[in-house]
Amino acid sequence: MEGFFYDTMVFESVVAFLGGIALLATVAAAILLGYVAEKEARGEKVFWAEWPIPESGTHEPARTETIRLAA
Repeated sequence: MEGFFYDTMVFESVVAFLGGIALLATVAAAILLGYVAEKEARGEKVFWAEWPIPESGTHEPARTETIRLAA
């Protein structure tokens, strides 16, 4: 029975195999997002989902310095 899962010859083509992997990843992502949505609906915080995206902060303009003239 374990050989059935490890043997790639079960699939007729590489496209079918990759499609199955893509479908599996999509379902796993949907389950994860549904779990997070349920937690947020109950009012619980999901700390790993609240981290800021790198370089997403606002950029401050460069300071302008007045040029002081010599006497």
